[in-house]
Amino acid sequence: MDVSKNREEQAMPDIGKTGAKIVEGARRCFERYGIEKTTVEDIARASGVSRPTVYKFFGGKMEIVDYIGFAELDKIQDLVRARIQRQRNFADTTTEAIVASVQVASGNPYIRRFVEDLEVSAQSQLPTSPYQEQARHRWESVMHRAQASGELAADLDPADVVNWLSRNQVMLLRVLDQFGGDEAKLRHMVRRFVVEPLLANRTPTSS
Repeated sequence: MDVSKNREEQAMPDIGKTGAKIVEGARRCFERYGIEKTTVEDIARASGVSRPTVYKFFGGKMEIVDYIGFAELDKIQDLVRARIQRQRNFADTTTEAIVASVQVASGNPYIRRFVEDLEVSAQSQLPTSPYQEQARHRWESVMHRAQASGELAADLDPADVVNWLSRNQVMLLRVLDQFGGDEAKLRHMVRRFVVEPLLANRTPTSS
């Protein structure tokens, strides 16, 4: 994760005060009825706007869900940054970033949609998707430092590495329950099978 996130690059689209009212109204509906049972009419009523106004700002309910999801990714970024600030090398930083983001995201219904909805999950892995663009921004400075320090294997393209890491985060979210809440086991699997193959020095660690 990019510890020194560029806020201008990461900024959400400006939807103005009315758009923000719609998003907040949608949040209240999702929390009360659940995402699936909420309708655009519910959102319009909760936001104090007309149904056509909702469609003026968003293509539909799921576009609002996606908007909230990307906003939630920013919040997770802040939480992950706090957890990894003591890590000094690429392997430790990457391992802790993945473990932390998977744990935090697992309880977030908006982000879990990227995993549970197969169509959305497939689209999110396309190189041109907003999810991948955000992932590239999050990891950019980490990749640059790893290249400069010689920690990242020389034959790897940072863009390919970011795509690999984001795919693994999605996979880990899908199977997180299999770890039974064992953080040490999750960390070992991430370090051994996801991170160490990326290193210039591939000597496995005992962590």
